[in-house]
Amino acid sequence: MRNIAIEHELYQRVEKAAQEHQASVHQIVAEAFRHRLWELDRRKISQESNTYRQRHPELKAQYLGQYIAMRDRQVVDHDLDFQVLRQRIPQLFGRAPVMITLVGETPGQPLFRRGFRIGATGS
Repeated sequence: MRNIAIEHELYQRVEKAAQEHQASVHQIVAEAFRHRLWELDRRKISQESNTYRQRHPELKAQYLGQYIAMRDRQVVDHDLDFQVLRQRIPQLFGRAPVMITLVGETPGQPLFRRGFRIGATGS
């Protein structure tokens, strides 16, 4: 385990929360980190979704009927088979947030959001 410096007042709040919730300080801190990383991933995917909608006409001309993976506002991979593409993404990017969606006639919601939530729709 690595050490992390934390402000004294914040550490006291964490200790109090741990006592109130019958958890360890480690559990409280780990959960807080997971939650913050989830929020950052969600924000990143939201940016990718916006980029997809903005670039839809261009992407439609090139990838219509294909699944695309977007990261850092760029198409980083594509395939006709969703499952094949979905399996390649962790090999390329690990747990980093990557949006996968089907490029259709109109810009729909992402099908897959690697890094914070997996779903059949963009909810």
